[in-house]
Amino acid sequence: MRALFTSFPAADYQQSKRFYEEAVGLTIQREFHGEPHRFTNYDLGGMLLKLYEWTEPYYGTGHSGLFIETEELDAAIQRIRDYDAKTTAIVVHGWGGRCCSVTDPFGNIFDLIDSSHKGNV
Repeated sequence: MRALFTSFPAADYQQSKRFYEEAVGLTIQREFHGEPHRFTNYDLGGMLLKLYEWTEPYYGTGHSGLFIETEELDAAIQRIRDYDAKTTAIVVHGWGGRCCSVTDPFGNIFDLIDSSHKGNV
């Protein structure tokens, strides 16, 4: 497993983009404007920062703050459930990612994404 990206919601998308590009000095790797959200990915040297804004109401997995990529999503989910932690059902997003959200035994939430089916993150 490896960290794939961390994501931040943007209350003011354009102002947030200006901050990360001008003040922090991050370089845009990819932008997406569609449904159910728009986002900008910034290169963090092997990991991404995903700045996003919902463009329509959305209540599914995704954008918990941290996405972890795994080559064994189904087995990882089973191990997590065996440990009495909570997971959502696996979702395949429109952008291609096959993932689920996990709530660890201490209440922390993160997402797992299938390495072989991660779409165009």
